Amino acid sequence: MTDITFGKMSTGFEIFAIGVFVWASIDHDRFIKFWMLRPAPYTRRVRLIFRLFFAVCALGGVWQIAEDVAKSGRLVVFYVTALPFTVAWFVVFFCMLHFVEWLNRKRRANRNRLT
Repeated sequence: MTDITFGKMSTGFEIFAIGVFVWASIDHDRFIKFWMLRPAPYTRRVRLIFRLFFAVCALGGVWQIAEDVAKSGRLVVFYVTALPFTVAWFVVFFCMLHFVEWLNRKRRANRNRLT
């Protein structure tokens, strides 16, 4: 694998991470359950803290990419060609997320059926 391809994959992952944290700050109830031991409903304060946390993570990611763009001197074409890697990361993450949610639903249904 060449350095350019690896750079595009890394940049695609950075953009993906920002997207996930933006998604998590918007759809916070979906992501809080992976961090909290207690099931929903969550207090207003917990939801606010998680939304702020995810928003700050997204802001930090944007800051990192802006620094990378300023330091690297690469053309915009490089970043545009990194977008297919971003989409690939989103597809993998989305499938994993739905698989974990499906497993949790299945486990909860089995637990409720046994009790």
